[in-house]
Amino acid sequence: MVRLEGRQWGLVAMVAGTPFVVAFLLAAASPGLVEPVLGTALGGASWLLAALLGLLGGAVFAGGLSGLSQAPGFHTSPIRRVFGLIGATLVPMGLCIVPALCLLLAGPALALRLERGEAVLPHAAQERFQSPRELAQRLRQQLPRVLPSLPQVNPW
Repeated sequence: MVRLEGRQWGLVAMVAGTPFVVAFLLAAASPGLVEPVLGTALGGASWLLAALLGLLGGAVFAGGLSGLSQAPGFHTSPIRRVFGLIGATLVPMGLCIVPALCLLLAGPALALRLERGEAVLPHAAQERFQSPRELAQRLRQQLPRVLPSLPQVNPW
């Protein structure tokens, strides 16, 4: 990795610090959100994983930025610099930062639902079928009528 300039390290710090900043903003906006994070292992683990994903996103961004610094014409063309920075930012944002932000939001909500004893999955997803035959009949009823007639399900 090529040595980055000071302002480039500032960009790397901004990308890596995004989950930290969002976590502090969430805690300031709703202090009740901090209790499930600090009080449960699941909430704390989700925020810790979000922080690690942020650091990983910063490292990926630094690698992309160093690759751009070696490219010919990167420093001379402002248009190439802008598009290069946008391209180098999209990869860590899509792979690391957006999932980290989802973890910041979903972790405490899931921890609260588990703490209250509520079902994590919707009721329809928890529904169990008694037999494979019942499942096959239910699926057959949901198929559109334009399909050719399906063979009957034979019991074993």
